[in-house]
Amino acid sequence: MSRLSSTPHGKLSPEIQAKYESVTKSASGLSATFQALFANPRAASGLAGLHEAIGQIDLEPWVTYTVALTVAHERKNIALWDSFVPLAREAGVSEAVIDGISAGTGPRGLLPKEGIWVHFAQEMLRDKMRDSTWVATTHLVGDEGAVALAFTACYYDMMARLNRAFALETA
Repeated sequence: MSRLSSTPHGKLSPEIQAKYESVTKSASGLSATFQALFANPRAASGLAGLHEAIGQIDLEPWVTYTVALTVAHERKNIALWDSFVPLAREAGVSEAVIDGISAGTGPRGLLPKEGIWVHFAQEMLRDKMRDSTWVATTHLVGDEGAVALAFTACYYDMMARLNRAFALETA
């Protein structure tokens, strides 16, 4: 059960209400997290800006959701996992990737072009980024892409930690 009550919609300014509606729709994958965050509209509004940035960086959606699923699995966050799986499928993440992440075997057994994103996110979350992983990643997506991947992994990690603080991780 969430530690926070639902957001009082009538108390939000029109600008904040628009942000609330944008990030709490199911397509965000983080609707419950953002509903809780809007107990503090300023903090939630700032994080909504980060959420928008995730959608604007130059990563293919299936890569973004591969990273999101990896974070949800690594942080054992069932609510995030369950919200991201349908979005990942829609974005083109293969069942092999979803199953590999779910089983904890990814990146082993995955195609290199899929496994690298799982591996990168795991190393980010475990604070063990190896030079070889960084070089392989920048070879594929350049410095800009590697920064985008790091940002994405950290963003979803933050949201998973907020879910835990708000008691949403098993919702």
